[in-house]
Amino acid sequence: MKVAPGVPAKKKCTTMPRAAATQVVTYPRPRTKGVLVEASREVKRPLSSFMILASLAAAAALRGCEIADLVPADELRQYRKSRVHRKRSRSAKRANARSRVKRTLVR
Repeated sequence: MKVAPGVPAKKKCTTMPRAAATQVVTYPRPRTKGVLVEASREVKRPLSSFMILASLAAAAALRGCEIADLVPADELRQYRKSRVHRKRSRSAKRANARSRVKRTLVR
């Protein structure tokens, strides 16, 4: 049986300063990552908030309760209210315009 590398996750952490991040390293396959990124963009959420909310939903389903029963309301509100407003760079806009021109010329 293969064992995952590293140390098993702890349930309780040491107290950290506010806004300190917890790093979770994942290695999704390219298509899996694409699906997750696309879904998070559809609901206009950062990928991290999207994945945390999905994980909380799964944990709540396992325990047979609601997400609100697992996490304080103000903490849950932070994940739900975070929105991503994507402002495209000039180079991205130019690249998109060029590809649009190419597509119209090919047809």
